[in-house]
Amino acid sequence: MTVLLDVKQLKVRFTTEGHQVQAVDGVDFRIEEGETLALLGESGSGKSVTALSLTRLLPKSAMVSGAIRFRGGDLLALSSRQIRDIRGGHISMIFQEPQTSLNPALTVGLQVGETLRQHRGLRSGAQKEKVIELLEAVGIPEPERRMDDYPHQFSGGMKQRVMLAIALAGEPELLIADEPTTALDVTTQARILELLKNIQRARGMAMLFITHDLAVASQVADRVAVMNEGRIVETGSTRQFFRQPQHPYSSKLLASLPDPSAVRSELPAETAGTLLEVSGLQVRFPVQKGGFGRVAGYLQAVDGVSLELRQGRTLAVVGESGSGKTTLGKGILQLLKPVGGIVNLEGDNLVDMTPGQLRRRRAHMQVVFQDPFSSMDPQMMVKDIIEEGIASLGTAGGNGDRQKMVDQLLVQVGLDPAHKYRYPHEFSGGQRQRICIARALAVRPKLLVCDEPTSALDVTVQARILELLAGLQEQLGLAYLFITHNISVVAGFAHEVAVMYRGRIVEQGAPAAVLKDPQHEYTKALLSAVPAIRK
Repeated sequence: MTVLLDVKQLKVRFTTEGHQVQAVDGVDFRIEEGETLALLGESGSGKSVTALSLTRLLPKSAMVSGAIRFRGGDLLALSSRQIRDIRGGHISMIFQEPQTSLNPALTVGLQVGETLRQHRGLRSGAQKEKVIELLEAVGIPEPERRMDDYPHQFSGGMKQRVMLAIALAGEPELLIADEPTTALDVTTQARILELLKNIQRARGMAMLFITHDLAVASQVADRVAVMNEGRIVETGSTRQFFRQPQHPYSSKLLASLPDPSAVRSELPAETAGTLLEVSGLQVRFPVQKGGFGRVAGYLQAVDGVSLELRQGRTLAVVGESGSGKTTLGKGILQLLKPVGGIVNLEGDNLVDMTPGQLRRRRAHMQVVFQDPFSSMDPQMMVKDIIEEGIASLGTAGGNGDRQKMVDQLLVQVGLDPAHKYRYPHEFSGGQRQRICIARALAVRPKLLVCDEPTSALDVTVQARILELLAGLQEQLGLAYLFITHNISVVAGFAHEVAVMYRGRIVEQGAPAAVLKDPQHEYTKALLSAVPAIRK
């Protein structure tokens, strides 16, 4: 096979606050025509910096050295104009979060068309015809109509398909996919991966697939390269890597994978009293039409859900994006007002409470969101973030008592109390999630709603967060409503699992029963989409 991309001794260094950080340190790899290379590693290992350096998308402050040869020519030696011709036309890139990559002020048709005009010279009718063809190729229904829609009118999976259409518009020889399915549920992920493989086979395109999902890598890659602290520590065929990893770090990654055969132990009878009882819960949203906000109907996001959660136990709610999982959690917490049903917390119906009564109940129920960075004020220090709830709900005494409690909480979640004077941006993703857990624990809740708390984390950080949550549950007797689309973590973490589909719970029971012997057709389809490691 012909070598398409050959990277030799690539180094990338940043200067931050007077200190130099070696993000990539002497990386070597190659990609052949039509081949898929998966680049694996934890967050911060240098994967994305490596990818951005290939098309010179790093900030000007980055110091890059080495050689990046594409079809024999060194990309680092090209002028700005020459590298622009390479981007999109010969090498395209799909980013992790399509919402931040798409222009919210332009229709998707214009955004796909921009690449066609730049790299294919297509305009007017020919351009429109090709936009429709590309949108259809990536599986967007009614492309003639939807090309005039804006990004916010598409689901997460559909936005990622639009990004793929933009990337394919220039007919690239190499596609760089940087965590393209991390934020997607398993069924949408399966469809995107199948789409990528079909397009790759049809076009003979090579792919650099960056991911921290080892199961996905095993399904899409021909070869694997493992990065750690800016270096590639192991390279080999996918089969060889998953059967017999050579480097200790590779073995550590594989050991961090959730064990699908693990089962949470039953709790003593005295800890099993009912904490939360939900009956016939309904939450709906108005559907507006026209320029004056006329309500044309209602979307039933949660449609008559009933469930029970006992003290010290974990109920996992799984399902696709849009199934109503997050809305259910917000409805239980009264962050969204239900239009019907009962939410009993220790026998008190939260739905009927006045704002004052509900405020006093807030200390007993807290939430940990999916994205820890956006759920914290970037201008507040960690101590203030944790202390805010304590002061607001009056769950501790004076300032001295609150500071002691902040220190204890940071220790409890595995962080150094001396770091309480830092800001959120000074922590890694896993550390930020620990801070959010500490904030939730500060008011001594009995119920914790965890909304996709590990979906954006790599496998080793995910394992540590789940271990932390399990330890805190045993120590404090917490009950968790664990909302997730990552079904692989459910078996070893939850005591019970509920499958949600179109606003309703269609199947519920012990993880061993639901995951190994599903009864509902939707549950079977959901489980069949979960990627498994191929050895």
